[in-house]
Amino acid sequence: MGSVIGDILPLALGITISPIPIIAAILMLLSPKAKGTSVGFLIGWILGIVVALVVFILLASVITPSDPDASQPVAGVIKLLLGALMLLLAVKQWRGRPQGDAEPALPAWMAAIDSMTPVKGLGLGFLLSR
Repeated sequence: MGSVIGDILPLALGITISPIPIIAAILMLLSPKAKGTSVGFLIGWILGIVVALVVFILLASVITPSDPDASQPVAGVIKLLLGALMLLLAVKQWRGRPQGDAEPALPAWMAAIDSMTPVKGLGLGFLLSR
């Protein structure tokens, strides 16, 4: 049971993060400077994917495959730390939720998209493509 949770943890982290670029792209398209920022975001997104692809191809050629039957304590520790971090973040978010009928505050990065330049859009696209 524990190994299944450890194997699913990286996928759960990716699924958790995946809507953020979509939200950013929609907010950029609805911003006053939509044309410049969205083009910058697109270029940054493509550059980020190309850089990540090149890095992973180079790492795959350097790293030798290990014995699948050998113990991997480092991988286990990383999975445990990721799981604990996700639990801590969930508790923090749960405690920070608005109480009663209070409106939740808009995250600062969402508010900053309205005043974003094409260069900042490029940087955001590059960062969110990873």
